[in-house]
Amino acid sequence: MKTILSISSQVAGARIGAGVTAFAAERLGVRVLTIPTVLYGRRPDRGAPGGMVVEAATIASMIHAMAEDGALAKVDAVLSGYVGAPAQIEVVLDAVDRVKSANKNAIYCCDPIMGDENGLYVKEDVAGGVVDGLVRQADWITPNAWEMERITGRPCTDLADARGAARRFGRPALISSIASPGGIGVLYAAPTGDWLCETPKLANPPKGTGDLLTALFLARRLRGDAAVVALEASTGAVYDLIVRSAALGADELALTEAQDILADPKTWPRAQHLGV
Repeated sequence: MKTILSISSQVAGARIGAGVTAFAAERLGVRVLTIPTVLYGRRPDRGAPGGMVVEAATIASMIHAMAEDGALAKVDAVLSGYVGAPAQIEVVLDAVDRVKSANKNAIYCCDPIMGDENGLYVKEDVAGGVVDGLVRQADWITPNAWEMERITGRPCTDLADARGAARRFGRPALISSIASPGGIGVLYAAPTGDWLCETPKLANPPKGTGDLLTALFLARRLRGDAAVVALEASTGAVYDLIVRSAALGADELALTEAQDILADPKTWPRAQHLGV
């Protein structure tokens, strides 16, 4: 069974972070091993989150125990998400090194969770560590357009900008939240060529859609789906889940109620090949 090692936030009262990753990927038949970077009661944007940032030494000890138990050799991809403190950066990179030493075919996918058009929602030193540490070592990245701009130092306000930023990065990137003629776009950019999926832009989507998109895309790629198929299916599933969540009156992703959509999206946007 394909396996992801997910290192990200654990929020008890919200469908974001590692909780979304584990649910979505395992719904597609990909096992997820989870290490939390924070243990919160609620999203920080809703007030004091409770809980704590997990100490880097604690994360390191968990990874060491997994290595001793042989678990890291079974990991096909490391996925890093929300980072709670700068000291966690080196621990994540050590985990990537350990996994790749145990499985030479393993990949590292970095979801550089830093902020959006409203600004940073991590501290500056964390954002700097994500860009200068994690992103530099990643095989794939999955930023939103605002994060891609921060990573590359190039504007990323439209499709042409996003493609330019991706070329500057030079490795596969799945870039979401791109303003496009069809509403909102997700760009898969790789040295072999760029592909775009568009869906109508929906007002006030729940938090966690970036976590969901990354989890679905990565899980499908690990299952053996071609990049374009994974792009289309994951983009369509996220759109469908936003629509279904709104119809149910949910203020967060209705993952349990609409889990059938994750594996079998009703909307299947056709990717446009944009060339190399």
